[in-house]
Amino acid sequence: MPVTEMVVMVAVFAAVALAFVSVLRLIGIAIAHRTIRKAVDIDPAAAQPLLAQLASPGSGEGDHRLSVILVAVGVAIVVASLVIGDPAWMHYAIASSCFPLIVGTALWLRLFLLERARRRGSGQ
Repeated sequence: MPVTEMVVMVAVFAAVALAFVSVLRLIGIAIAHRTIRKAVDIDPAAAQPLLAQLASPGSGEGDHRLSVILVAVGVAIVVASLVIGDPAWMHYAIASSCFPLIVGTALWLRLFLLERARRRGSGQ
């Protein structure tokens, strides 16, 4: 299998997986929207705390998974370049792995610092 076909197959698989995840998120948002609408229709006064809780910004809960995925992609690119062993391509592969490794590590560091600040604030 030529490298071009392999790259196209990986890109198509990634696109299908991302589309599937996006559709699942859209379904989840639709369910949450319907639940909120029902709560507001039944008792608007009791729905105010729920809406206030949903409107408050999160503390980066999704960053943990994203950081793990980015670091894993960076490591996978480096390992794949070492397995292939072509010196001409190895430079490009290692250079391309720098972006996910740096961003994933920065997100991990951010989460670590936020957790540390939260623990100090609560007196643990």
